Amino acid sequence: MSHVLTLGDTLSWPARYLPRKIALVAGVGPSRRTWTYAELDAQVNRHAHALLSIGVGHGDVVAAFLYNTPAFVFSMLAAARVGAIFNPINYRLAAQELAFILEDGKASALLFEQEGCAVVEKAAELAPGTTRWIYADPEPAPAFATHHLATLAAGQPQDAPGIAVDENDPCILMYTSGTTGRPKGVLHTHRSKLAHNAMMHQAMTLSREDVGLSIAPLNHTAELHTSFLPRLQLGATQVLQRRFDAGEAWQLVEAENVTHFFAAPTMVGMMLNHPDAHTRDVSSLRLVEYGGASMAPHLIREWDRVVGAGLVQVYGTTEMGPCMSVLYPHEQLSHAGSAGLPSLNHDLVVAVLREDDAPTDPARPCAPGEVGEILVRGPCMMAGYLNRPDANARALAHGWYHTGDLGSLDEDGYLWVRDRIDYMINSGAENVYPREVEDALIEHAAVLEVAVIGEADATWGQVVGAYVVLKPGAQATAALLDGFLVHGDRLAAYKRPRRYHFVDALPKTTSGKIQKHLLRRT
Repeated sequence: MSHVLTLGDTLSWPARYLPRKIALVAGVGPSRRTWTYAELDAQVNRHAHALLSIGVGHGDVVAAFLYNTPAFVFSMLAAARVGAIFNPINYRLAAQELAFILEDGKASALLFEQEGCAVVEKAAELAPGTTRWIYADPEPAPAFATHHLATLAAGQPQDAPGIAVDENDPCILMYTSGTTGRPKGVLHTHRSKLAHNAMMHQAMTLSREDVGLSIAPLNHTAELHTSFLPRLQLGATQVLQRRFDAGEAWQLVEAENVTHFFAAPTMVGMMLNHPDAHTRDVSSLRLVEYGGASMAPHLIREWDRVVGAGLVQVYGTTEMGPCMSVLYPHEQLSHAGSAGLPSLNHDLVVAVLREDDAPTDPARPCAPGEVGEILVRGPCMMAGYLNRPDANARALAHGWYHTGDLGSLDEDGYLWVRDRIDYMINSGAENVYPREVEDALIEHAAVLEVAVIGEADATWGQVVGAYVVLKPGAQATAALLDGFLVHGDRLAAYKRPRRYHFVDALPKTTSGKIQKHLLRRT
């Protein structure tokens, strides 16, 4: 372990002092495999030497197009130990999207597996700058692969490579989920990631006794940075679910005595609606963390009735590590809809929106209840966007991260996120925040999910449009939902949807965020 702690060192403490403790579990039933902390440490070192053996080292970008697999874990920590920058990529992307990220990030290598092979082969033709295509499955590698991960790692030394890595070196390159357009590469340093670990230890009251389950994708900042890495540093046991399946998730909770996991609210809803929620022994589960959106009160109450584990909401962005504020279990209903108080060691202000195009000024805070832009600063802030000087100048103006989110603070300092600035609807000179409309509609018994956007209108400039997914077997009409809003006095008349679109599903990122810019194209 170096005198300055880096991401690669987070494994060193449990490997030294908890060597026989189970660190990693992957697979279900006969395919289940485990690694102790000593074994995981040795595997990571072998993979670090494997990277060095093909010329990948300090400052190089190592991309991964992988599901939640042991290879993902080995390679991420190996990259950190040689001073490389790990770039986890959403495994649901198409070939052109993957190629864009590889070229934009100047990736030296991409790790991939059989399931994404066809996409990667097409991307390889579009991204000539990436010269190492590393196959991470045990089966024979496809012809276009330049290396086989198992072969590279076999026989490598299991001692640390001894590469000098500084805490201010970049270690993670993670592309934004693209909810508003083309993704940008967010760079984080070892220092910012370890500061985030410490913050999450406090927020989730994590300990080495925890057993964490990764059901959300590790390629997303919420799972990787608020859950997996903080638990790993403490010596907790990590259980990997390759991809989310509600029934298998409950099976793993019971079989592995899981105590903690992260899930988007949509995933929580799917788990609650699964029969296994009522039949499995889930008494080990103590805390479930969620983010990406607030959770409706009826869902909170149902979770408490059926499962009973505490809920913690985190609000954040990739640029901030991602956690910026926390709402604790005892506040879930009393402050339902709120994103909580600022995270440990972070400052948060809601500032007055400017009429010109200049960045919002943190020296002009809003009064309690007044809506403005949410600005944050703290030790977990990104180093910046890769190759985006103009975006950096705006996003990091005045030394604060400008989220692009609209929100307000109440008298007690609790944050209420209203919506993205880009999503604010101006209808007949009245501002409508889609979040308010969504929160009202989701309370209807027939509604499973809803997304609200502004739609062009010749008379009003914009009107409120609601995209509604109904629960299986449920029926509803525009008139029925509008009556629900009217008779319940839930919304002012100008905020109510003028157009309803009933759809089978909403477009989402792998982390569960709704991609409203795709709705505008339909």
